[in-house]
Amino acid sequence: MSTSQAFWEALPESARRSVDFLINPLLSIHVTGPLPSLDEIAGLIFTSANALDAYRDLGGAPDKLAIVVGDGTASVAQEFGFDVDVAGGTADKLVSHVLEKGYKGPLMHLRGEVAIGDVAERLTRAGVTTGEAVLYEQRLEHFSETTKEALSQDRAIIAPVFSPRTARQLGAESEGIENMVFAAISNAVAEALPPEMAARTKVAKTPNRSGMVELVTQMITDAVALERHT
Repeated sequence: MSTSQAFWEALPESARRSVDFLINPLLSIHVTGPLPSLDEIAGLIFTSANALDAYRDLGGAPDKLAIVVGDGTASVAQEFGFDVDVAGGTADKLVSHVLEKGYKGPLMHLRGEVAIGDVAERLTRAGVTTGEAVLYEQRLEHFSETTKEALSQDRAIIAPVFSPRTARQLGAESEGIENMVFAAISNAVAEALPPEMAARTKVAKTPNRSGMVELVTQMITDAVALERHT
């Protein structure tokens, strides 16, 4: 199941019944590998579900502790069979979490070609030896013709945004679409959108899937109520 589909299914049924759902990934994931040697590694760090999917596709086994950034990634890790420790939803909180828990390492951060937070470097500087390995690359994508046609309709559009890179791409692709509002997982993601979209952007209370589910559900409720009164 794609992360977009998983997010959709995490929304309450009442919210899903109220809207149409369109998937148009603005980043495509291409597994590159290889897996590094993990013989001496005490735990694995995952800051995205995509990294977990790549790890599994490359033949990795759930035989070590998985330290994950948030609850969405945790769900994927648990389904795969990992023993999971969940951090606070951001790279900064993950680094603090590892240090507070007293992990000795060595750890390995498995990630995509583009990642934020310098997790491995910061942990190593703080005394927890942490390597890193790139398992996949992320390629920017555009709106499909189907998406462009759907977005041309005079209807409210809610766009959940989960990373600064996709926020920048979404901002470029949605230029001129004034009926689109944005649900950002964090302030950093919101700030990556063009300044003119700030008034149409709301930020989740917590930077994880639960926070985004709460925010998007409320935005759907508000949009449906507004539509009924116009």
